[in-house]
Amino acid sequence: MMILLMLIFLNVDSQYVHCRVHFHELHEIILITVVYGANEVSTRRDLWQGLIELAETVGNEPWLVGGDFNAVLDMSEVCGASGDIRVAMNEFNECILQTGLLSLPMQGERFTWHNCSLDGRSLWKRLDRLLANDVWMDRWPNMYYSCLTPRTSDHSPLVLKGDCRNLQVSLFRFDNYLALSPGFLDSVHSIWRHPIVGTRMYSVTRKLKALKPVFRQQRRCKGDLAMNVKLAADFLEVAQNILQLDRHNSLLLLLEHCCRIVYLKASKLEQVMLRQRAKMQWLKGGDQCSRVFFRRVATRRANKRVFQISDDNGNEQTDPTIINNIFVDFFQGLLGGDRIDRAMDLQYLRPWARHILTDDEARTIIRPVTSDEVKTAFFDIEEDKAPGPDGFSSGFFKAAWPVVGEEVSKAIRDFFKTGRLLKQLNATLLTLIPKVRNPQSVAEFRPISCCNVIYKVITKILVSRIREILDHLISPSQNAFVPGRLISDNVLLAQELFSGYNQCRLPPRCALKVDLRKAYDTVEWDFLFATLRMFGFPAVFIGWIKECVTSAHYSVVVNGGVHGFFAGARGLRQGDPMSPYLFVLVMEVLHMILQQFIEQDGEFRYHWRCQDMNLFQLSFADDLLLFCKADMRSVNLFCRGLDLFATLSGLQTNPQKSQLIISKAASGLRESLLAALGFQEGHLPVRYLGLPLISARLSVTDCQSLLQKIDSRIKGWEGIQLSFAGRVQLIKSVLTSFEVYWATAFILPKGIINEMIKRFRTFLWKGTSSSGYPKVAWETVCRPIEEGALVRLRDCSIWTVKDNKGAWGWRKMLSLRHTLMSHIHYRVGRGDSISLWHDPWHPLGPLITRFPRGPQMTRIGILDKLSIVIKEGQWNWPLITDIACVEITHVLPPISEGPDKISWKAKDGSFNTSRAYEIFHPPGPKINHGLTIMAGFAFCARMESLRHMTTFSSHALIPAVASQVSDSRSHFHGPTETGQHGVQWAASRWRGKHVVNAAFRSLLASLVYHIWQERNSRCFQQRSRPPSIVGMLVVEEIRQRIISVPLRHSICSLGLFRLWKIPWPVEGYST
Repeated sequence: MMILLMLIFLNVDSQYVHCRVHFHELHEIILITVVYGANEVSTRRDLWQGLIELAETVGNEPWLVGGDFNAVLDMSEVCGASGDIRVAMNEFNECILQTGLLSLPMQGERFTWHNCSLDGRSLWKRLDRLLANDVWMDRWPNMYYSCLTPRTSDHSPLVLKGDCRNLQVSLFRFDNYLALSPGFLDSVHSIWRHPIVGTRMYSVTRKLKALKPVFRQQRRCKGDLAMNVKLAADFLEVAQNILQLDRHNSLLLLLEHCCRIVYLKASKLEQVMLRQRAKMQWLKGGDQCSRVFFRRVATRRANKRVFQISDDNGNEQTDPTIINNIFVDFFQGLLGGDRIDRAMDLQYLRPWARHILTDDEARTIIRPVTSDEVKTAFFDIEEDKAPGPDGFSSGFFKAAWPVVGEEVSKAIRDFFKTGRLLKQLNATLLTLIPKVRNPQSVAEFRPISCCNVIYKVITKILVSRIREILDHLISPSQNAFVPGRLISDNVLLAQELFSGYNQCRLPPRCALKVDLRKAYDTVEWDFLFATLRMFGFPAVFIGWIKECVTSAHYSVVVNGGVHGFFAGARGLRQGDPMSPYLFVLVMEVLHMILQQFIEQDGEFRYHWRCQDMNLFQLSFADDLLLFCKADMRSVNLFCRGLDLFATLSGLQTNPQKSQLIISKAASGLRESLLAALGFQEGHLPVRYLGLPLISARLSVTDCQSLLQKIDSRIKGWEGIQLSFAGRVQLIKSVLTSFEVYWATAFILPKGIINEMIKRFRTFLWKGTSSSGYPKVAWETVCRPIEEGALVRLRDCSIWTVKDNKGAWGWRKMLSLRHTLMSHIHYRVGRGDSISLWHDPWHPLGPLITRFPRGPQMTRIGILDKLSIVIKEGQWNWPLITDIACVEITHVLPPISEGPDKISWKAKDGSFNTSRAYEIFHPPGPKINHGLTIMAGFAFCARMESLRHMTTFSSHALIPAVASQVSDSRSHFHGPTETGQHGVQWAASRWRGKHVVNAAFRSLLASLVYHIWQERNSRCFQQRSRPPSIVGMLVVEEIRQRIISVPLRHSICSLGLFRLWKIPWPVEGYST
């Protein structure tokens, strides 16, 4: 087929050619830029600047940019020895950030250029690529490019492929924006009121199915939301232009107001839709830029596209039908197949169990389920979470709860009475998440299970029961998903055990970093149920879990389509709320098996410093570390334990990814130990739970991965599109979480902290990684808005540990203990966990500090517990005759029932990082500047600068604003001086949650902002506006802000609209 096209050259440069291509028969116009980047970094800067300028002229046309950029995006695109390319790499990233281009999906060889060297200095790079703007990605989401073999060239050719048609998938998805429609509940009620013969669970599934065509029709009636927003914006612009011709015409004012309401409603619907599809849970109310969500949707869609895959024979397959079959066959073989019931009994392991459920505990977890439990479980699920095969999100059930709540609740409670679950409710969609860039095989995808919301509610109720007793069942060496245990505990302890691995003078030791192949997916169900019986779970509870696990059926989502339908035969679904907790119970059996072997063997040698704690294992879900002395017998014992566990549970060790880490003192045994295990040799630092395990002091080099994570978020597309409020939310919710996670395990080097602050500060004020002068000092930004637990190791007291021993991070933490001592409260109970002499339980502090000769004078041992002087809940001190120690018994704290408790000195007794932060950064003077981010920004932006505005009177703004607000004298009556006194008066006058006061706080912020803007305009641009014009802009800004906030119909809301001379919106506006 011949296609006629017209090519128009728009811009020709030495490094690129920019042209417009017009396909006559297809009625399509696209922009294409072909790139050939210069070799020199300085010359390539002209290319980057040229592309940025072209991006400003593209508009809403699809734009494709491709060719040889002569630069890479990150070091993973380089293979071989290369010079320092960080500057070139950063400039390329900055160009892509500024142009808003996205990478098209790529298939084939990762590296596109080779230096063709034969002398051992071969170098491969990915210099060639295709990029596209978001308009292109939306119009042709199925397009990708393939990298062919280079043949005689040093560059590989790139071929653009894919179906140009935007194929729509018929898979039903409930869009949460439909719940904002005024007739939503009526639509649901029209279906839900019809009785259906059958069980309640069957009735619910039939009614949900009947609602799908109703919502499909409503979605068609809404049309293209993006187009609706564009049309509404155009109408609003026309109405506002007409209004400027006659500002006092009441009809034109009403027309402009109605157009604004339509635009706000259309933009809100689009935003809810994009937020649901973008899956950006961290961005809650901080940003309203739909472009951010749209680009996230386009990126997610592109990353999940599969255009070619290798089959079992290594052949590349590109036919869509064959690709679909390859995925279905793989996961059916992994999760499905013929299930054979095996009679398995693990009762012989009970002597090594930490705890067996008592009769009272068993009765507690099978108590009747209440309607409140069901409702709480529904409302705990995020509205934007991906739904299951039925397509209904939790947002639907929350919005329709007044209509569907009672019947759905009864259907779920019926499950806990009958123990039967419909197959439709337990159907599962397997969505594929790439583990690596450009995956080539099915094994390089991680299957995430999308379960129906009703099923999730059932398992969340089961999880709530399991969590009540999990801490008693799981040994201290496991910290995953156990209430009250932290992931940082594992890292800290592992860090301590690896201390000194690089020294020859210490005892020989080793550690096994075990990787389990397809951990969740290969758990044998019979082993799981045997584990539950061994721990003493009641038969009814096991029956509930068995029904949930064994009735699972799977379909695989490939390129947006649903393929296959097969029953499961093994595995725990990643995405099922219950799976992590069941997996922790499964892994506890491994601990019991190893414990049995160690006790029965008698020749096992513990890792240095581990025997007293009986410590040989650390695990967090499937992240497993085993420790022992470096000798063949101990390592072989671990091998036998892992082999037995694999036979029973189905969890096989992966030798290719497992590592043996040997201390320097045991280097002579390296070869024999590696041969016995078949593992790879590991070297410190190794990655464990996302953090480096090191044997010495943490260096700046060890923290580079932390900076890379932060850079990947800052330099991504989100930063350039987010507003100031959105960037604040990203820093608070995402970026600082990286820092906090590392800080829970390490004392970060000062250089790394400074680098992070530099990145956060620049990103906050500029939205990019480029440097610039910040408007407010970072110390001021980090203060609260109103101002502008230590772990005990076995029987060793934290207060007695010498601070010159152990890992570097541990010593740094010990140096802070005296600072923290006054902030910790001891509640004395039985006294069996408190050191009498060393712990600060007494009002006088640690007794050994105040009375150094106390143990001798009282004849109480220096290592004795406080329980030695407690009898039947009362103090029982021996007679103290030494006058120097008599003071001990004068001021004794009260004794409480139950165990001892250590808490943080706070209202609720719990520790968090913000309270610890206040210890080292005492609160400053409080500044009342309202609730808005703009208010904080405005007041920090130097209020005293108002004094320098000699040509502009800020006093004139007050009458200008007051003249446009009804009945405003009571709100504006106050001090007339500018500066801090006026701000403090206004903030105190307009405090509280009343909507009127909130509006005036926004007014205060807007006033300061526009005064500051006017000052800058007059100082630097020699442009000025009269106070009346500035006042009109301020009032109009507040009016738009009020209209954009969803308000219920109430007397307060009516009063607010009347005060600001805003007509009450049309019916159905409030949400």
